Amino acid sequence: MRTRQKKINWLTAAEFVAVFVIIPTIVFSLVGYSYPGALAICYHVVISLFVFQAAMSYLQSASAFFRKRFPRSTAVEGDTLGPIPKSTFIVCAYLPGEIEVIENTLLNILKNVERPEAGIELILSYNTPHTLHIEQRLKDLAYGYPELVLANAYGSRSKSENLNYALDLASGEIIVLLDADHVVDTDCLKKAWRWLATGEDAVQGRCKVRNGSRNVLTALVEMEFEAMYGISHYAKSLLFHTALFGGSDGYWKTEVLKEFGFRTDVLTEDIDTTLRAILAGKRIIHDRSILSRELAPTDLNTLWFQRKRWGQGWLQCTLRYQWPILKSKCLSLGAKFIWTVLLMWRVVYDVLSHLLLPILFGHWISGWRVDVPMNSYIWFALIFTLFSGPFEALAAYKNAVKPRLPFRRFLLYSLLTWPYTVFRSAIHMIAVRDELMGSREWIVSAHQEETAQQGKSPE
Repeated sequence: MRTRQKKINWLTAAEFVAVFVIIPTIVFSLVGYSYPGALAICYHVVISLFVFQAAMSYLQSASAFFRKRFPRSTAVEGDTLGPIPKSTFIVCAYLPGEIEVIENTLLNILKNVERPEAGIELILSYNTPHTLHIEQRLKDLAYGYPELVLANAYGSRSKSENLNYALDLASGEIIVLLDADHVVDTDCLKKAWRWLATGEDAVQGRCKVRNGSRNVLTALVEMEFEAMYGISHYAKSLLFHTALFGGSDGYWKTEVLKEFGFRTDVLTEDIDTTLRAILAGKRIIHDRSILSRELAPTDLNTLWFQRKRWGQGWLQCTLRYQWPILKSKCLSLGAKFIWTVLLMWRVVYDVLSHLLLPILFGHWISGWRVDVPMNSYIWFALIFTLFSGPFEALAAYKNAVKPRLPFRRFLLYSLLTWPYTVFRSAIHMIAVRDELMGSREWIVSAHQEETAQQGKSPE
């Protein structure tokens, strides 16, 4: 693992422009000269991609207004669940980059989380290239809290290796996985146990950004997470009866997690483990009431490498698991559909959606005029697509963690959804390029502790 000193390689961004703008523009210009009808077909096909993507956004956002709820057994609502068993919290950290946040995360678990009668175990699984002063403070903390286990994963080069090292040490019947910057709510175990005690194998909680007031970028990521965890993940469980583990604020039955562990040769070990688990018939559910607060990237450089790793990791999972998903006998048709949207469709959409501008440029060059071809379908697609962002923002506001943030923050998100989506899609394409070139570098984001009141509001 490497810390975030590495900067964005703008030469790679220039390659993206050449490959996905300049070269396609030349190709579509030649097509326009020779086969104008073919260019029109390409134009409508790409527009249809945007319509489908917007339709999926509307479908998931509409779940925020549904009265339907998860089917629950009477045990979930009653007091017959039985006592919560011993639970192991595993916190992973790369200490040179997360020194400022790790003590706050540990103290929150040790002092604030409601403990079962069977007790808890807290394992800090970390790696560091050299001895740090904070290690002595952590040892002092462990003297005061015997349930705190300091596990230095010597030689580890990834989060997956840290996790696997901690799994071998875990003794609880429930394992809670948290990143170093997460502050989990006090009643997290009680809420997760409702599901684990009644048949689910894992529960994904809701992650909320706690430094959204830092700047416009963190505000945008904060709203993105409100939509992601408050709507998108919730809709997967509600509509398609499937869910994913997002890397943190996850609650697993210990025997299930130890059965699958984490691969060390992938960039999104959480999604990889999710897919291996559901393909084996395991059940994961999303509960947006189990809250954990984290820190969003505070600068473009950090966000770039975070999202590039996510994009590359999802591509790796697509190549490895898309066909097994389609063949699976454990998944329903709806689950296969949504996982195909998350895997194969994600790649197809990211690649082909970038062809819209080259098609328009080709139309302009081949026809010697600058105009945008419009008809009733294109008008529908334009309006349908543009309003999906504001509708998602409205749904996110309805499902937002209370007390809700100011509505103007959601309005900001609705206005910036389109350019922000294009930006993320471009990063995903650079991730595809890196995967094809064999570049699989893990760059750790450093975190700085702060409260929601610090920094200026982006409004």
